[in-house]
Amino acid sequence: MTRKGRKKRFVVGIAGSSGSGKTTFANRIVQECRRIGIKSQNFPLDNYYRPLSHLALKERMAYNFDHPDAIEFTLAAQQLRALSEGRRVRMPVYDFKLHTRERRAALRRPTDLIVVEGLYALYPAELLALYDYKLFVSTGLATAILRRVQRDISERGRDMENAKHQILSTVLPMYETYVRPTQKNAHFSINWEGEEIPDKATEGIVRMLRDHFR
Repeated sequence: MTRKGRKKRFVVGIAGSSGSGKTTFANRIVQECRRIGIKSQNFPLDNYYRPLSHLALKERMAYNFDHPDAIEFTLAAQQLRALSEGRRVRMPVYDFKLHTRERRAALRRPTDLIVVEGLYALYPAELLALYDYKLFVSTGLATAILRRVQRDISERGRDMENAKHQILSTVLPMYETYVRPTQKNAHFSINWEGEEIPDKATEGIVRMLRDHFR
């Protein structure tokens, strides 16, 4: 417990393959914790893709966003540490259609619970050092690919051919090389098949957090 009897902020890291459902799972944890009175927020690592405004749009479209070097981990760790210490930050906002950061930044205030989610949430040492609990979400290859294609077309302005090319050329190879090995860093792994959010896993995490802040 911290000074004045208040328990310290709690930071959860959630990683997994593209299309595994980690973002949806993170959102559900935040929603359920808010429902029981725990001030919570998401911390999406996708916001920390490096700014590529110095490149032409065609070059940005060909960039390997699935490699860990595409993410500015140092800035993410600095801002996560600031939030966990009770300070405000201005989080980058990423434009996935233009493949670069927007000029505006999003003001984020500290909350009791911070849920970090992203492909490489369990990859860099500077982030791993800040987590109180670590989760890895996996799913079957067919399910993950379908979810990825649907998201890229509906939310990120891709067409079918572009989405398929990216999956084959970078998504799958980078997952096997860099993402899958980070599962060993998790306290707990969740295998999520189908459309329904794994309620038992959600309930278990929320119960743990409720007990922490009780």
